Amino acid sequence: MNAQSELTSSVIPQVTGAQRAATRESVALDAALTGSYLAMNLAAALIAGFGLIENSPAVIIGAMLIAMLYGPIVGIALGLAEANLHLLRRALLAEVVGAVLVLFAGVLIGIFTRDLTIGSEILGRTSPSLVDLLIALVGGLAGGFTFVSTGLSGVVVGVAIATALVPPLTTCGILLARHLPTAAFGAFLLFLANFTAIALGAMIVFLLAGHRPTAADKAKKVLAPRLVCLALVLVLAFHLNGALRRTSAQSIMQTNIRKALAQEVAKIPGAHLVDVTLVQRDGKTTAWAVARAPEPISSEQVARLNDLANNVAGRDISLTVRSVITAETTRYGNVYNPEVQPGEDPSGR
Repeated sequence: MNAQSELTSSVIPQVTGAQRAATRESVALDAALTGSYLAMNLAAALIAGFGLIENSPAVIIGAMLIAMLYGPIVGIALGLAEANLHLLRRALLAEVVGAVLVLFAGVLIGIFTRDLTIGSEILGRTSPSLVDLLIALVGGLAGGFTFVSTGLSGVVVGVAIATALVPPLTTCGILLARHLPTAAFGAFLLFLANFTAIALGAMIVFLLAGHRPTAADKAKKVLAPRLVCLALVLVLAFHLNGALRRTSAQSIMQTNIRKALAQEVAKIPGAHLVDVTLVQRDGKTTAWAVARAPEPISSEQVARLNDLANNVAGRDISLTVRSVITAETTRYGNVYNPEVQPGEDPSGR
């Protein structure tokens, strides 16, 4: 037991009363609901929204750098650790108001950019997995550690980038404006996973560093919020683990179908499979295939391809093939067995 305590102390130093007071003051300052807090979060939401619409990772990272939603979550963690109800209420209010502001900004951006295409940066934030939750939990541990250790204050910026909060909320607003509630819920789930895991991780660090209630009766006042936070993380972990398994299974199936169809399409003179995408709708699987060919692929050929996809998947799949008409010609006439161009994969992968 002593060895374990010594190991914990060597990693997370036990702070003095004066250090705890300084940490409390610093955390409370970052968790305050002020005009600058709202302005910076609004600016971050607008920058993130434009970056999401432009599909620009660099712009989105810029939004993460100026976002301030991380501070109140650390305040919530410290409030839970010390049973400081005043700090807990202030930080929770700041987080809710800031989140609503970011969400509202996302809705406005979604309304004014409704005719633009949804890119991969938006779609990538609609399917959170267990890995995202684990990243946020480690981010919460690292964030709490920066407040109890000296000389690491700048590290919190990197932690805030790794556990992004503004882009998922902005994504949620954009998708709500486009009447895509299912995808919007996925983006909000990513924010919720980050929020709860960060709070839990930071609270654990604060408790290990000695930030505890001054009286035993105070601990009872935050017992329910602590249990809610822990239960929410466990429920999210269970749900996101299932999502990760489903995503992995679909990715494997899509790869296998693509390989099988590529070999079959190659038997058609002049044809070459470009891509295959699987879409789940209402419990049914639809496969969209794109093929280059000198003439449209016939319904009989698509039927054979569909049967092949069914055999690979082990269930019925609705296959649609989009034929991109191409012709390759040399001085001697048309070429029906085209060479693979540089950068292309002959297997269709």
